[in-house]
Amino acid sequence: ATPHALSMPNHKEDEARAWYGRMVLPPTDAVHPEHGDTFGNIRNLMIDAAGKGEQTEKLSLGCSSSQTARNLEDIVCQENSIYCWARCMSILEEGIPRENYCQEERNLRLDCVNPRNQTYTGGHGDYYPACTASTENATSYPKLPVYQEIRDPDICTDAAYNDFAKTDGYAHSFDLGPSIFMWSVVDGEVDGRLIFDGVFGFLAIGHASFAGGPHDAMNGASIIMALPGGDYSAVTGLDLSLEPNINEYVISHTASAFRHWKEPVSASGANTSSYEIEVVENCFTAIKFKTSEINGIPFDLNGKNDLIWAGNNQDYYAGYHGYGNRGIFVVDFSSGEAYMKRDEGHNQDGDNRNDGNNQGGKDVASKNTSDASSMFSSWSTTSLLAIICISLCM
Repeated sequence: ATPHALSMPNHKEDEARAWYGRMVLPPTDAVHPEHGDTFGNIRNLMIDAAGKGEQTEKLSLGCSSSQTARNLEDIVCQENSIYCWARCMSILEEGIPRENYCQEERNLRLDCVNPRNQTYTGGHGDYYPACTASTENATSYPKLPVYQEIRDPDICTDAAYNDFAKTDGYAHSFDLGPSIFMWSVVDGEVDGRLIFDGVFGFLAIGHASFAGGPHDAMNGASIIMALPGGDYSAVTGLDLSLEPNINEYVISHTASAFRHWKEPVSASGANTSSYEIEVVENCFTAIKFKTSEINGIPFDLNGKNDLIWAGNNQDYYAGYHGYGNRGIFVVDFSSGEAYMKRDEGHNQDGDNRNDGNNQGGKDVASKNTSDASSMFSSWSTTSLLAIICISLCM
């Protein structure tokens, strides 16, 4: 690691001191100046050694001086499972009958790969045990033809976004940070519109699910989701030559990757005729709907509803939404009260709350005016390692 230190000022015995640090992983293809290997390969060697419980020089890679990486928790996977994507995964569930099967029967090796047959090096993604001959390290998904960072700034202006995000015709709205949710209740249905300050990778909103799973609130959730293409493949993504579509889905209770829940439930008879997609091409995205339920689960029109939203502005794989482009929030459709789930039970200054008044006359489309997008690192892991340390001195 780069040499670093922290000095704290003296303080009284009844005072507390705190510090915050953030460590960022280097690019997987960057070469370590001392070891002469890429950081991706070094991480692979360390992960492999740690997963097998080995005490070898591999655990010293990347450490200063003669120090060795130490597992704070011994990770020894049970028989017929391997360490894959930061946890032990069963090989039997992937159709591999025994640990030596890949080598003995297929002349391949057992490894942790993604659907594109790339080996795991760290970070977020979709990985599982498989027989493979691949030596290619995992890479990011291929980008959209126009993704967020290369939007045309002369077209995707603040003024254009504010015009796109007007709340005219809606009784209530709530600023979610990179998105705004607006709604009215009409004839027993929610007339809703979710706008997103992002290009169209996907956009979704729906009922939160707290039934457990790796990502609470997400796994098992019933959602309305818009996609920019069709004929999805976990290997090649969405076919962008096909028409965009919007349907209802149920996110898998046990697995988050889209390949596990790619079939829409609306194909079984749900009425999606009111669902619409709005796009300012290569700039902004929105979805509209008029319904009293999602996947047969009704909205509580006289009480509070736990909702989730997410958007992707990078790729066409219906994959990770990225840091900040998602959230869990609470809406009372009747009164118009809305707030982030983390603020439940608190109404202090600075909370991102809506008091129920129509915000149509305000600049609700101002970008990045809410801290909502920065507070949900607990919903999904990222490729960044964030460490918060607090020390109380008595």
